[in-house]
Amino acid sequence: MAFRTRTAPVGSPTGIGLRVILTLLGALGLIISAFLPWLDGVGGLELRLRALIETTFTETSSTLTTVGLVAILLGLVAVVGLAARFGGLTRAAGALGIVMVILFAIQVYRETETVEMREGAWVALAGAVVAVIGGFMGWGAPVAHTVETVETVD
Repeated sequence: MAFRTRTAPVGSPTGIGLRVILTLLGALGLIISAFLPWLDGVGGLELRLRALIETTFTETSSTLTTVGLVAILLGLVAVVGLAARFGGLTRAAGALGIVMVILFAIQVYRETETVEMREGAWVALAGAVVAVIGGFMGWGAPVAHTVETVETVD
């Protein structure tokens, strides 16, 4: 005769609720940032993706190649991460959002004479940080859940 112990993570209602709230707030911040100005007169959905790697901050009419679309997609990925038990996808989306804003800030810093970061970038950074924090909330450490007796065959 042998005993088998099954373990399962235990989540408190407060921790899981906090995870949902923080993740949704972080995703909302990332999504809203796409509609705010990232530079003087240039919104996230108008700013080309090349602004993350070059100091030429040009506008585009194609939404598919904008910083704002990346922010929206990262916000949606953070929300999808709520489906997973441990929040890894939410943390990854938040971390990529932080990287995106840091890359943008580096380019703005390199071209400080004519441009300045506006509220869209700051809202994206705040949303990404909140999403990362939300990804760490929720489930606790595994604890013994059930013990059952199993017969062994000799």
